[in-house]
Amino acid sequence: MTRDGSRTSEEVRGGYDRVAENYAGHFRDELERKPFDRKMLDLLIEKVGGAGLICDMGCGPGQVARYLHARGAETCGMDLSDEMVRHARKLNPEIDFQQGDMFALDGVADDYFGGVAAFYAIVNLPRESVADALRELRRVLRPGGVLLLSFHVGEGVKHVEELLGERVSMDFFLFGSEEVKGYLRAAGFEVEEAVERDPYPEAVEYQSRRAYVFAGKPRT
Repeated sequence: MTRDGSRTSEEVRGGYDRVAENYAGHFRDELERKPFDRKMLDLLIEKVGGAGLICDMGCGPGQVARYLHARGAETCGMDLSDEMVRHARKLNPEIDFQQGDMFALDGVADDYFGGVAAFYAIVNLPRESVADALRELRRVLRPGGVLLLSFHVGEGVKHVEELLGERVSMDFFLFGSEEVKGYLRAAGFEVEEAVERDPYPEAVEYQSRRAYVFAGKPRT
């Protein structure tokens, strides 16, 4: 079903507001069990190289921002869900978290962030909306800034009516790596590198193949 970005944002916001408490309990420490994800974040820090603030976009309870901060990076976080932001602030009082819509980051100036870590930030976006969201991320990145985008690899969409014990109505989209590279290029990014991994055991995460793509905002 075709939906515009604003309607999608409202549906996703409501769903994540409802599951925020359970989500925080489930995912707050997930990176402790995901060494490959930590390596990708370490590489993001290296690529940004102290050139500016790294934003954990779609931060949830702030586990990515916390890892970046612990590694010495200047870090903040943003999420569509007010309840997610509330939990992120409670769990990580030393980091600044703000509510924000990835389609329209009105409170963020052009060329502001040195890097963006967007772990699964596009999974609820219909395909026709992805490039628009990526254009907004490009706007807020400094020239030479780096985006690390991760997502579930596959085809189609999975609709769920229950998530972490709460009633929701949400779509989760799977993407191919070449497909996402095309969206990034359409949004004005330069794709630098991409890698995929098999899922960790079921006790650690949902059983889907994962992709991580680094893309840069051109300097000129």
